[in-house]
Amino acid sequence: MTIYNIYIFDRKCACIYFSSWNVDPGLKGDSQEYDEMPLNPSKARGTLSGTQEIAWDEEVKLVYGVIFSLRNFVSKLSTKQPKDCFTSYRTKTYKLHFFEAPSGLKIVMSTDPNMDTQREALQLIYSNIYVEYVVKNPLQGPGPIRNDLFKQKLHQFVRSLPGF
Repeated sequence: MTIYNIYIFDRKCACIYFSSWNVDPGLKGDSQEYDEMPLNPSKARGTLSGTQEIAWDEEVKLVYGVIFSLRNFVSKLSTKQPKDCFTSYRTKTYKLHFFEAPSGLKIVMSTDPNMDTQREALQLIYSNIYVEYVVKNPLQGPGPIRNDLFKQKLHQFVRSLPGF
């Protein structure tokens, strides 16, 4: 089982953080490499489910659009609170996990389709890493997260998860 990537969206639908792990089965320990959000999103290339190359900004729009549509659809059919009704969905190639914080921040993690729910892990990322290293950081303004300590703690936490 593998964790592929993580997206963090602010309440205005902008992707403020992205990281992707290129896990090579031959590598051990902390030697796995990861890619981060490109500095110039309009020119960078991304891949959606590894099949087709598309522009980075288009990929982000597609991911957010899927989350937005599914969350609204499920909330209309569910009797639960709207924030609790949509947590993940699965395809043949990946499973997408979703968490929305009370502030409107949305965390999306893409994993192997056989992975157990990652809702608790996403809640811990929000409360123990995002709040501590981004919200409480007076130097972090609106926009993309460029905090190296946040990145370090997030990667350390993700590597410690059972599916990594």
